[in-house]
Amino acid sequence: MTILYIVLISLGVIALLVLGTVLFCIHTAKKVLHPISKRKPLDAWPDQFKLPYENVTFRTEDKVQLKGWFIPAPEESEKTIILMHGWGMNRADILKNTYFLHDLGFNLFYFDFRALGESGGKTSSIGYLELKDITAAISFLKETRPQFCAKLGLYGLSMGGMVAICETAHNPDISCVVAEASYYSFRRVVSRWAWVKRRVPYFPLMAIVLHYVRKQLGVNPERFSPKFNISKISPRPILLIHGRYDNLVPAAQAKLLYKHAGEPKEIWLVPGAKHTQCAEIGGYEYKQRLADFFRKYL
Repeated sequence: MTILYIVLISLGVIALLVLGTVLFCIHTAKKVLHPISKRKPLDAWPDQFKLPYENVTFRTEDKVQLKGWFIPAPEESEKTIILMHGWGMNRADILKNTYFLHDLGFNLFYFDFRALGESGGKTSSIGYLELKDITAAISFLKETRPQFCAKLGLYGLSMGGMVAICETAHNPDISCVVAEASYYSFRRVVSRWAWVKRRVPYFPLMAIVLHYVRKQLGVNPERFSPKFNISKISPRPILLIHGRYDNLVPAAQAKLLYKHAGEPKEIWLVPGAKHTQCAEIGGYEYKQRLADFFRKYL
C-alpha cells in the first residue's frame, strides 16, 4: 500500500510538472506573439528635425490598419527609401538615426509594424506577418505616389532587417537593401531572446514554445528566415550592418548571412556596439556608410 501511495504521488507530481511546463510554454509563446507590453508611444516626429511630412494610413491584405509618415525629398525625386523598425520598437526609434537621408535627395517612408507603435493588430510574429505589412506599404506608395517609386530601397533594423531581406529577395522592384542587426534564423532568435531575457533553455522548453508559436500562426515562420532568402537578392546590392558585441543576435549570424549573400555585398561589424546600438556607437561613420550606399545604388 505504501509503495502504491508513493507511486501515485510521484505520478501526480510528474503530471503537475508536465502541466506546468506546457502552461509556461504557452504563456511564453503568447508573450512572443502578443507583445502588449512592447507597444510604446512615439517620442519623436519629423517636424522636430524640420522635415515636412504627411501622416498616412493604409491597410494590409488581412485588414490590419497601419500608420506611418511620408517625408518628401527637398526636390521632387523618384527615389524612395522605406525604413522599418525592430520588434518592440516603433517608427520614431529609427527616425532619429536615419532622417539625415532626406537631405541627400531621397523620399523617406516610415511606418509602424502591426501590434507596435500606432498601428493596429495584436499579433507580432517577428517577421512572417510583417511581410504582409511591407507588401501593403509598397502597394500604398505605388497607388498613391507612383511618381516617387521608380527606384525603391529598403532599410530595416533587427526584425525590420529580416523583413527587408525577405521582401527584397522576392520583389524585383527593390533596387537595394540595408539590413542592420538582422537575425539569421527565426528559431535561433526566439531561442536566444528567451535565454537572454528569461534564462529559458532551448531544450526542452523552447522546442515546445516554438511548437505553440507555429500552431498559433498556422505556419512555420522558420521557412521565412533570412538564411533561406538572402541568396536570392543578388545581383542587387545589400549592406549588412551589425554590432560586433550584439548580445541578442550574435555577430556570427551576420557573418553567416554575408557568406550566403551574392555579390555585390558589404558588411560592417561595428566595434563596441550591442543590439540596435550601431547608429549610436558608429556615429559619423554610420551615417557616411548609409549615405554612400544609397547614393551609389539608389
